[in-house]
Amino acid sequence: MKLDYKAHLEAYVYCSLNKNLFSDDEILFTFKEKEGVTYLVLKTVAENHNIPFNESWALISVETTTSLSETGITAHISSALSKEKIPCNMIAAFHHDYLFVPFESAERAMIILCK
Repeated sequence: MKLDYKAHLEAYVYCSLNKNLFSDDEILFTFKEKEGVTYLVLKTVAENHNIPFNESWALISVETTTSLSETGITAHISSALSKEKIPCNMIAAFHHDYLFVPFESAERAMIILCK
């Protein structure tokens, strides 16, 4: 499977809150869970709001247009990265897929994915 990737330079963080402290333009992604709402925001945004977080993540976008009904994209990406012990969190959107890897692993992840 040949996919094109783009690494983004900003660091992102995940946080779970019971009350939204962010403006709409500060939020990249949200997902409602029974324990609270997961927010994915820039690290600088979380710091500005004094939101605690444990890890920062690098965003890598799949630049190739993907389909929500296509099979094997997540498996292809996670398999390549798991062989190198790089954690990966995937988000599927309408046109593209997005992955988040530990910020310090972004360069290595791009080398692996672009082989």
